[in-house]
Amino acid sequence: MFGVNAIKSGKEAEVEFGGGGESEALPSTAGFSKMGVMPMDIRAYKVEHEELVGKTVEELFRKYPRAAVLKVVRGDEVIDASDNPALQLGDVIGVRGRYDGLIENSAKMVGAEVDEPRARDVEIEVADVIVGKSEYAGKSLQELGESIGFGVNLKAMFRQGNPLPHLPETIVEVGDVLRLVGSDFCVQHAATKLNSKPIVESTVTETFYLAVSLLIGYVCGKLSVTLGGIPFALGTSAGCMLTGIMFAYFRTRNPAFGGPMSEGARSFLQDIGLSLFVAVLASSVGPKILASFQGTVVIKIAALGLLAALVPPFLAWLYGFYFRKMNPVLLAGACAGARNSTPAMKGISDEAQSDIPAIGYPVPYALTSMVVLILGYIAMVIS
Repeated sequence: MFGVNAIKSGKEAEVEFGGGGESEALPSTAGFSKMGVMPMDIRAYKVEHEELVGKTVEELFRKYPRAAVLKVVRGDEVIDASDNPALQLGDVIGVRGRYDGLIENSAKMVGAEVDEPRARDVEIEVADVIVGKSEYAGKSLQELGESIGFGVNLKAMFRQGNPLPHLPETIVEVGDVLRLVGSDFCVQHAATKLNSKPIVESTVTETFYLAVSLLIGYVCGKLSVTLGGIPFALGTSAGCMLTGIMFAYFRTRNPAFGGPMSEGARSFLQDIGLSLFVAVLASSVGPKILASFQGTVVIKIAALGLLAALVPPFLAWLYGFYFRKMNPVLLAGACAGARNSTPAMKGISDEAQSDIPAIGYPVPYALTSMVVLILGYIAMVIS
């Protein structure tokens, strides 16, 4: 109706919330382990320079921190970097580094480039590593890279759930999340130095914390406080929503909190929960509505229902779109939240091909749930 491209608006909002530039998935969210296009490569070279003979892989990294030897092929033997082998003349080594550096320097510093698949057969992964209390906290990223960055490169950096520019002079603090790309050994090595463990995207689903969150939300929603003789309660929906926000807040600051949740499992729980909600609501409320549809009351209920359901969110949309200049997809999610309509929010997300509407959904949901509860009691008292 308003000429908005939902998909384009969703992408713009993702870039805005991602801190600008290419958007990186937040820690422990779907897609955070996607490799993407990297400026790194593994190339194979034959050791032909005498000054490299006898030098271990670790010694070479300390001397050349921008390149790491990940594999050594010696005849029929393939030696991993984890064994820290010393190089010999004629060895073929797999070196990982930036394209430009490898092309410009490796041949003249190591030897001729050769076609040796075994030296380049290294599986690369993406993992989030939380900076724990260690001697490396408080150092710059450049110092960190030169000390513990063997075979890894930094893809993104997050602090308290927000992306940060990862510049050489950026200071690393306890609790920061570093998204590292490298072999399993290299990532494990860096994580150990940072007093942490790597978190990788997994198809395994941990639902214990989700269940605890729902239980707490259910209990909080059932609790009632009596004011002026009128009982007030959040309701189970608002209670679960608020505890969900709280648990999500903790998870952005500690991605290990809550265990892995695969996107497939999350999507299934969302869809099956929504379907069951609609089914139960229809089976419990439907017969009562049909019983009340007699005479002219049907017309009154339809007219009042349409006005109450359409006018407030439409006015909210006009205000947010024209006066507040909000992103349309984010605004649509907020309007869906104000109507307590999870199906509407899901429909907006599907149309925009983005989860951004969910950001605008919770706060209006909680506020309007409270307001409707209070005004409902007032209406009953007046009647």
